[in-house]
Amino acid sequence: MRGRILVIDHKTPTPDADSGSASMFSYMSILARAGFDLTFVPMNFADDGRYSRALNELGIKTLSAPEWTTIEAVIEAYAPGSDVVLIYRAPVARRVLDLVRQTAPGVRILLHATDLHFLRMEREAALSGSPAHAAAARDMRAIELPLIARADASIVVSTYEHELLSALLPEAVIHRIPIMRDTPPRRRGLSRLLSGNPGRRRGVVFIGSYPHTPNVDAVHWFVREVWPLLQARHFAHRFVIAGSNMPEDIAALSADTIEVRGYVKDLAALFARCRISVAPLRYGAGIKGKIVSSLSHGVPVVATRVAAEGMELRAGEEILVADHPTAMADQIEHLCRDAELWRRLSDNGYKAFQRRFSIQAGERAVLDVVDGLVATTRGA
Repeated sequence: MRGRILVIDHKTPTPDADSGSASMFSYMSILARAGFDLTFVPMNFADDGRYSRALNELGIKTLSAPEWTTIEAVIEAYAPGSDVVLIYRAPVARRVLDLVRQTAPGVRILLHATDLHFLRMEREAALSGSPAHAAAARDMRAIELPLIARADASIVVSTYEHELLSALLPEAVIHRIPIMRDTPPRRRGLSRLLSGNPGRRRGVVFIGSYPHTPNVDAVHWFVREVWPLLQARHFAHRFVIAGSNMPEDIAALSADTIEVRGYVKDLAALFARCRISVAPLRYGAGIKGKIVSSLSHGVPVVATRVAAEGMELRAGEEILVADHPTAMADQIEHLCRDAELWRRLSDNGYKAFQRRFSIQAGERAVLDVVDGLVATTRGA
């Protein structure tokens, strides 16, 4: 056995519904396949049916009610026998990090930030001008940074966040591992990608999980500020809004030129038909799963700078970037009209996905981090 790992998050990952879950599931899949003995506990102790079974099928033990009802009992039972405790997200770490230290002083703690919550909140506060948002962001910064400093190692996904934390916490052990996604089967052959005919594709697509407030803001901003500019130019495509847990105010945007699709089980089918993907986020942090998924299917993306931040994608070659509504409308229209530009972005974006964001590109880094922590635990 390569090592024992206790994994803690706020809920069981739902990888077909939100990016954070997809990233978490990819980590557990990599570690389970590599021979680690994994035990997973969601803080809500819910048995989430097929999502829990998906972990069990990987050989991962999942803990849930009624057998388990308190995180204290789980940590007391499992942390002392573990080599590593992998904690997702600062709010979860705030609840359990000290408890793990007290219960199992010799175990190594690995914190996956998912995205820097305080950074996302600071940007939201700057955009809204809300004193309450600014106070919440300050509180989160005061919570999140010490947790990262006290973990034995932390993982962030973007180059921007890695550089930021390296400056703020020079003594902390910070690893940068971009988010990872499986390579879609229909895109394994690059010849298929190169032979794609953009003229047969229809629609501008946005995909997101809507409990994540930056996605809600992005859709409303795009429909309010960008979409009317395109409609005034007699733009021929529809705007397709897809994703899980869609609120009523997003569903109410349905119109002749706007299709509210909601949850989509088969993203491959959606991406195979759409012309381009948009990521018009005005605030956020981390790396955007919607962009990585689009690249993995060879679908070009038009994004804001904050959406593309920290991904090391070349503007004009692997992605198009615009912040102002007119500039974004121009980029979308240009991409839909210029077949050669579409093919170049499709090709280069897919290659960037393979190099940086595929499971094959990232699994070695994950295993190196965890193997290193296991070695220090056992050598202590």
